[in-house]
Amino acid sequence: MTLHSSGKVFRAISIVGVSGYLFSVLIYLLAKKRLESPIKLSSLVKSLFLKPYAGCLTIIEPYKEKAFRAPVSHDLISDKEDDMSMLVLYEDGYPLTQPKCAHIDIAEKGNGRYSHWGASIIFSTSDNSDPRTNGRVYSVREVR
Repeated sequence: MTLHSSGKVFRAISIVGVSGYLFSVLIYLLAKKRLESPIKLSSLVKSLFLKPYAGCLTIIEPYKEKAFRAPVSHDLISDKEDDMSMLVLYEDGYPLTQPKCAHIDIAEKGNGRYSHWGASIIFSTSDNSDPRTNGRVYSVREVR
């Protein structure tokens, strides 16, 4: 066996090993009922193989009181699916530290609370100002 062919063998063994590991994780998640629908399964598979989602919030609309809403990709697993969201909201590059909050708390208390819900992110700014006029940049990034 040449050095070149041994590299191909190692690569093939690595692919088989990683595939086996991912399959065992899938079985574990199914057994623990963390995956219940085909939509969740497809989102999980996409999240394993695709580049993490990231983007700026450019369309922001009022929601309730101190809360605002902005669209995000509908392909992401959100808090609507058993608190599984991996999306982090950033204000001028700094992560807001109160994710997975109840929408009523976001609206009434504000102070940087947020929730990734379906194809939207419901959020308040760190100082309860209007994100459309305060001059700050709001972005999201999927962390894994």
